[in-house]
Amino acid sequence: MLPVMERPLFYWVSYFLYSAAVILCWLRGGRPERLCAGLMLWSHLALGPTLRVNIGDVYIDTIVEDALLFLVFGWLALRSERWWLLVATAAMVLTLVVHACTIWTDISWAAAVSARVGLAILEYVALLAGVAERWMAGETPVSRIGGTAPASRCRQGEPVPPEKPSSLRFS
Repeated sequence: MLPVMERPLFYWVSYFLYSAAVILCWLRGGRPERLCAGLMLWSHLALGPTLRVNIGDVYIDTIVEDALLFLVFGWLALRSERWWLLVATAAMVLTLVVHACTIWTDISWAAAVSARVGLAILEYVALLAGVAERWMAGETPVSRIGGTAPASRCRQGEPVPPEKPSSLRFS
């Protein structure tokens, strides 16, 4: 692993975007945004440093991690009314295509990593754009830190405004 000061610029850009996406999604996002931010956080913290199974230039653990995220994001994209989930899911499909190209073609390791990092940045930008759209539309965030939740108003004796329908339709 490279020392901290020798890491390339795209590493720091992706790290900054990832941190901003997780924090803003938790504070200003709705349930789909918070769920996706939590899944991405879990993916990077729980799976990333603990598992390192590679065969040649192919990291099997990264393929499994990306496939699991794709399945959950794809399910959310089909169940919710969020446009950014479609963008993030498409980036995840392309990430899986890069993994397949790494296995079956003669793509270099540097090109594969560069493509995967670029697509991960696209996922974070889509997540941040979804939160920004939600914030500009005036939708109430789920977090009490990011805004006043209806449950906290009930305790103060104020009437609860009608809620907008949930973007997730669990049946």
